[in-house]
Amino acid sequence: MRRGLSVLLPVLLFLLAGCAGANGRADIDPAADYIVRLAGEAEPFRVVTGDEVNRLLAEDALLWYEEDDALSLMDGESAYYESYQWNLTAIGADGAFARGYAGQGIRVGVLDSGVNPHPDFESRLLPGRCYIENAKDPDDTSDSFGHGTKVAGLLAGAGEHGCVGAAPMAQIVPLKCTDGQSVRVSALCRAIYSGIDDFGCRVLNLSLGIATEYHALAEAAAYAEERGVVLVAGVGNGGVEKLNYPAAYGTVIGVGAVGRDGISYERSNHNESVFLTAPGVEVRTTDARGGYSPVTGCSFAVPQVAGAAAVLLSADGSLTPAGIRECLASAAKDAGGAGYDEYYGYGILDLASSLTRIAGEAEARGPRCEFLPAGEGAATTVRNCTGEALCCTYILAEYDGRGACVNTKTETLTVPAYGEIRIAAPDGTRRYAQFLTDGDGIPLCPARGPR
Repeated sequence: MRRGLSVLLPVLLFLLAGCAGANGRADIDPAADYIVRLAGEAEPFRVVTGDEVNRLLAEDALLWYEEDDALSLMDGESAYYESYQWNLTAIGADGAFARGYAGQGIRVGVLDSGVNPHPDFESRLLPGRCYIENAKDPDDTSDSFGHGTKVAGLLAGAGEHGCVGAAPMAQIVPLKCTDGQSVRVSALCRAIYSGIDDFGCRVLNLSLGIATEYHALAEAAAYAEERGVVLVAGVGNGGVEKLNYPAAYGTVIGVGAVGRDGISYERSNHNESVFLTAPGVEVRTTDARGGYSPVTGCSFAVPQVAGAAAVLLSADGSLTPAGIRECLASAAKDAGGAGYDEYYGYGILDLASSLTRIAGEAEARGPRCEFLPAGEGAATTVRNCTGEALCCTYILAEYDGRGACVNTKTETLTVPAYGEIRIAAPDGTRRYAQFLTDGDGIPLCPARGPR
């Protein structure tokens, strides 16, 4: 079994550490910034100077305090690899896409260096926010460093000639925390809370980490679990046993990297924080300059697992984070030693098998709507199988000859009780698939297509 520690243990350890600080047993650097939690205040944390910490301690006003340190993005070495989509085969993505589930209607927050628009996902790139302290423009989520755009492609790319991600119909919310390699703990925590409360993300992708536990980060992770939001984070590229946070928290899916041969990436950390592994060696993805680049590192295994979570939610929007973790673990392809081990976790991500478990249960409950058979080029008819009018989101996805999703169109429909509505046939000659979801992105019936 993994770790065997409850979520409460690190929180209790933090509280003990906070008590030690409050009794004056830790040195305060007046020039440093600190994250603090004030007694009796609903706000999860503030960032103050060392002098302010001393003042608050004297007033016995703090529950805890800690220095605002920096996490590191988890990219690694890069090299060109010609068969750039091998990772999709490795995780069984085709089996998910063939059933019509591709993350449609699910918002995934990318907590990173920002995300630049790219032809492979720009139609699904939503407005986000910048959380860097004293940022000139809080609405500027552009990616001058390049890391976040690479993550986004492996998460939700749907390019005809470039990169297809694990959830090619998911929506991307850029939650910018950094302009470089390091990420302040406070900026990351702001992004977690805001991604949940302000942007309605169901999944948060954190391709970063730090080898120290923090009150603020632990509480933000606990908040995500409480609100039903899945956190996926990298375990680190040091090739060592040292834990990285937030991946080491029990409610976070910690992800390591494997190569095309299924062998653990030599620099992927190996410890009890590893929940799953996914392809992260020489995989091709979107570049911030508009093209593509090959990448290696745990950073790029994480978005494939985050995308898998989005795909599962597109099949059953009622899934809890714990339910998704159980499904991913039980369906993973075992690697390394039999059962759980600290190099591969529960195994290598198997999206097709995970979806079979979830979609089978959702589909067994029966459709609320159905697509009626239609001839080639004829209009599509949607029938409401319930006695209540249904407000639906209709999604049309177009595919190229290789089966990659290259375009999506959405339309809001209201189908009367036990009634029908007709939708004009798609233009052009591309293959297409059709989807119906409710306002929460939950499918109302099995997808139709690709045709």
